[in-house]
Amino acid sequence: MNKEKIFEYLGKQDKEKFLELLRLAFDTMNTNQRHEVFGEIITEIPPSLVEGNKLQITIEKFYEKSLAGHYYAPFDINSKNFSDIPEETDAWFEEISYHLEDCSKLSDQGDHEIAVLCFKLLHELIDKMEDGDEIIFADEYGTWMITGDEKKIIKSYLTSLSMISTPEEYTIGAIPLIKRDSYESLSNKVYSTAIKIGNKDQKAHLKKEVEEQKIRIK
Repeated sequence: MNKEKIFEYLGKQDKEKFLELLRLAFDTMNTNQRHEVFGEIITEIPPSLVEGNKLQITIEKFYEKSLAGHYYAPFDINSKNFSDIPEETDAWFEEISYHLEDCSKLSDQGDHEIAVLCFKLLHELIDKMEDGDEIIFADEYGTWMITGDEKKIIKSYLTSLSMISTPEEYTIGAIPLIKRDSYESLSNKVYSTAIKIGNKDQKAHLKKEVEEQKIRIK
């Protein structure tokens, strides 16, 4: 295929022709190739409002597809391919990453009830993934493959949770994140964030439960 002839021809075409080819190229690329080509453009797109109901429907579909094995692509691991990551696994981590970021935007917008509902679905999937359910496949994988500002996402979830929850509900929502942070060297300081965000009763109940369960927080 002659690159010079193709681009000489494209140079004479209108914008719609370019967009048609870009759409086709995007759909043909794998996840890593899309990041290579379009990664910088994503950072240039100005933020926009997130529609809560649409996001909820999208995340519910993502949840159902994940449990149905849509992203699960096992292969026989050997000494040559043990570091390979299936495209389906890359796609799952990319999707859950931008869903979490959209949930964070919902929280910023004050749409706390839908934000919490969506966050809970995504965190449930993360828990299932870490427990070894057949969600995705690789020799090694984990939450470190989720992109985005994890501390901000956690803060957004706890903020929305605090706004709509009883002390008991707040504790139930916060404890799994605190436990995960405990297993991951307390890198996100989830407990201290949860204490800062919660109201007086929520803080008291959370502190009591953490002490009773003897969860490491420092």
